[in-house]
Amino acid sequence: MANLGRSLASLALGAALGVAGAALAQPVTSEAPKPQFAQTIPDVSSDETLFAGAGVQVTATGDPDEDATLSAERDAEDHGILVIKDHETALLKVVADMPNPFVRQSASGGELLYRADSMRGCIAFAASQPRPAQGSSGHFVCRGNPYPTAAFYLGSYYNEIRQPEQALAVLDLGLVAGPNSPILIAERDAALASLQRWDDELAGSARGLAIANLSPKDHALMLRNRGYALTELKRLDEAQQAYE
Repeated sequence: MANLGRSLASLALGAALGVAGAALAQPVTSEAPKPQFAQTIPDVSSDETLFAGAGVQVTATGDPDEDATLSAERDAEDHGILVIKDHETALLKVVADMPNPFVRQSASGGELLYRADSMRGCIAFAASQPRPAQGSSGHFVCRGNPYPTAAFYLGSYYNEIRQPEQALAVLDLGLVAGPNSPILIAERDAALASLQRWDDELAGSARGLAIANLSPKDHALMLRNRGYALTELKRLDEAQQAYE
């Protein structure tokens, strides 16, 4: 999984690869947890040499949505979630820039653009493409998927300042681009708890529990959210079972 705090990169892949063209159901703290989910921005990692050997050229990102998201993340890590106020306009633009409907793949001017969740995702997609015709100048650029991360920071900030309706709006958009993100689902549960929408929070925890290969920590988090909602619904035997 890519680390959002590390250096970002776009990947320009050519013919060598055959390319055709949080929170628990409790008050949110001022220190937002670092997003730990698959939908992250590709970074230059220890695999860079391997990728280069496969025909990958690593270049600067040049993507304003990625840059804005990374800037907000760094600031939140250093100063707490309330500093997102200074990045609110930029992050709202990132979310607004998300393709509607959301697609990872698009083509423009002979260039194929793919938004991946990791550098390995970029390589896997590139390798799956048919080889271009001999002499073709097909060009492939892989960038990150900053939309779930931008939505997380906005949603966490709105929850912190007690604006759960706004939190729900941005978190729902983030889940379009990152549907299997436990931390987005958990942050959404926190907003639903603030609104006392217990049935919806129960459904949210069920959505989280249905994610394949959920980590033990995230599994426990979803069960705690489930237990909280069941307690508020007076279904105490089921709540006790979830907590246990």
